[in-house]
Amino acid sequence: MKNPFEKMPTILLADELIDKAFRRAEKAADAVTPYGSKIRKARQREEVRIRTVSQTLRDNLRKVLDRTPGVSTLPPFYQELLDILVDRKMFHKALASINWAIKTIKMLEDRYVEKIRYSKDPREIAQLRRQFYGRVASIIKDIKDNLEYLNKARDVLKDLPVVDLNSPTIVIAGHPNVGKSTLLRRLTNAKPEIASYPFTTKGINVGQFEEHWLRYQVIDTPGLLDRPLSERNEIERQAILALKHLGKIIVYIFDPSEYCGFPIEAQMHLFREIYEEFNEFPFIVVLNKVDVADEERIKAVEEFLKSMGVDPIRIVAKDGIGVEEVKKKILEILKPEMERAIYSSESSPQ
Repeated sequence: MKNPFEKMPTILLADELIDKAFRRAEKAADAVTPYGSKIRKARQREEVRIRTVSQTLRDNLRKVLDRTPGVSTLPPFYQELLDILVDRKMFHKALASINWAIKTIKMLEDRYVEKIRYSKDPREIAQLRRQFYGRVASIIKDIKDNLEYLNKARDVLKDLPVVDLNSPTIVIAGHPNVGKSTLLRRLTNAKPEIASYPFTTKGINVGQFEEHWLRYQVIDTPGLLDRPLSERNEIERQAILALKHLGKIIVYIFDPSEYCGFPIEAQMHLFREIYEEFNEFPFIVVLNKVDVADEERIKAVEEFLKSMGVDPIRIVAKDGIGVEEVKKKILEILKPEMERAIYSSESSPQ
């Protein structure tokens, strides 16, 4: 799986695009060896200029459209992120303006080349070419704001997280320092890849594991699910909603030792918010660092969770204690769904 926007090209701004086209047109005209009468030679040079300007502008604009995925073709997860970061409607409108410019420039090219071919006055031929230059320059300036917008959007979109949208995903949540990254490493038996994420400077941690030829993806999202939703800005709230298109299970970690720096009361409060926000997901709740936590505090958390109908698993992630039980629980929940998906794909007509 790749970032769908990774091939989106650097976009020339309006003045850069116009200058490039006009410079290329002059080089092309200089390279032409015209023949025939004075009028014929004038027609040849000016037609080359017009066609070169048109081709240069359209090629550069077409490259933007060809290398930028259509909004409606994106998976829901990336559509949601697009809406959060750059406004989906504005993005679509900017691409539509580029498509309009391509068609309009081609129409003007054909019209002015035809006028030149019928003109018998070298001065009129030069004037027609200058008119064409002015018209296409106006078109490019009309989409100036859209080009600037898309260029800025590209700088953001090229850093979208790269995740496997086809693998069932386990999202790890909990306060900072409760052992999320440690559990991820233990579950995946690999050093997780750090992927850039636009909502937090820390990036997301991505790891995978395979069981019975099925691949599972585990992600930790520092900065997203580690503090109360009430403290979130609008972008972060939408980012959390985007995760709903990605996750299949939430693994929530408590640290009853409080060595993470957050009291149990705060951890309970955050869990309640995440549990209510993601209530359509199955939750697996683990109590980490139970080797150094006070038994009374552990039981207090267990009582709180059981009152919500949740039966937690005790673990010591750094030593791998209890991790297999967590993985077994993940597989119990996800394996039937995976097998149904495989059966469905195998039995569906080709």
